Amino acid sequence: MDGDGSEDALVGVIKNTRFHREIGRRIFIFKQIDGKVRPLWLGSHLGATLVDFRFVNGRIRALQTDNHDHYSVADYQWKDFGPIFIDFIVENTNKENAIKQFNL
Repeated sequence: MDGDGSEDALVGVIKNTRFHREIGRRIFIFKQIDGKVRPLWLGSHLGATLVDFRFVNGRIRALQTDNHDHYSVADYQWKDFGPIFIDFIVENTNKENAIKQFNL
């Protein structure tokens, strides 16, 4: 994930965080350092409400919603401290189309 050549683990959790007190879907990223698992990023939030995610071509592909029946699929890439937004695959669409684009 962070480009150092070692494998990292992306884990989806449903919980609150220190900065976002409401329960929600989050992405936590862990790496192995000296044989021990260490957190790389304990994500509180990407760009919108996370529905699902997967790792595609070195990026996090996120299926997101604004909670008003508008969905998007966006790519994020590691930068310094955490993932940053790169580009929308599709935005402001319905759930069915967003899921289709997410699964391509």
